[in-house]
Amino acid sequence: FISLRDYVNINAQTVSNARRKIAIIYAEGEIIDGYDKQEVAGDRFAGIISSVRADSTVKAVVLRVASPGGSVAASEKIRTEIDLLRKVKPVIASYGNYAASGGYWISNSCDKIFSDKSTLTGSIGVFSMIPDFSSTINDLAHVNIVSINSNKHSDMYSLSRALDAEETEYMQASVEDIYERFVNIVSEGRELRPEFVDSIAQGRVWAGSDALEIGLVDEIGSLQDALRYAALIADTETSSDLSNYEIVAYPKMLSPFEQLLKSLSGEEMVFAGTPFENIEAAYRDYEVQASGQVFARMPYEISVR
Repeated sequence: FISLRDYVNINAQTVSNARRKIAIIYAEGEIIDGYDKQEVAGDRFAGIISSVRADSTVKAVVLRVASPGGSVAASEKIRTEIDLLRKVKPVIASYGNYAASGGYWISNSCDKIFSDKSTLTGSIGVFSMIPDFSSTINDLAHVNIVSINSNKHSDMYSLSRALDAEETEYMQASVEDIYERFVNIVSEGRELRPEFVDSIAQGRVWAGSDALEIGLVDEIGSLQDALRYAALIADTETSSDLSNYEIVAYPKMLSPFEQLLKSLSGEEMVFAGTPFENIEAAYRDYEVQASGQVFARMPYEISVR
């Protein structure tokens, strides 16, 4: 067996004329902020898309989406770059297992969307989470935290207390504002009335075949179908035959050595085997700057077998 990505790359090596390219940008994984090399990191992908836009040898782009979504801020950075890319060359979306929430946010304005029948599509909705670790710290570590504030709300993202009613109202208003933004983005990208988008949104997940019927995608088809269509509408005077193009993939895959270094970079838990182990585990994968962040992400994982 050979993976689809390896197959496409091998196929690309048989093309001698490098002046005509179709780029595949693989947006696979959770959408996060920053430059992480394993997930769909907003700043990193914005840079990749910008470089593809500047490459005059790339005549068309296929955005391959397999993502349950993630950070709204990162999704918006990627979507903005996709819209800039579409001004100079066609961008075709191809959906894998997921094109949900942030995954749909970044891709719904593409010139055409191909989806599998079973692709989990849509999930047009947002939410926010602010953990409260006060009980954990008090009950397990027996530590009492007291905040010294210049404003009664200045520690609302400290994770050391629950939000009060006013703070909860503020967060709810933020979530609703971003949800309205999401609905309007889809309305413009798919040329649908906002009222209709809202009626099929609110976090609902649609299979690809159903998404086709309600206008969230354009056609049921594979990545290869999307590539053929990209070749057909590429801005070039050459033949529309896909064999006349070199297929280039982004992001560049990590080498085996780079993957090994990545796997060795993880840190062991410092407080393993101590009364503080549970507290470290609770904080381990949580970044302080994520406090108050709004997510466009499926709140659960689905495995279709």
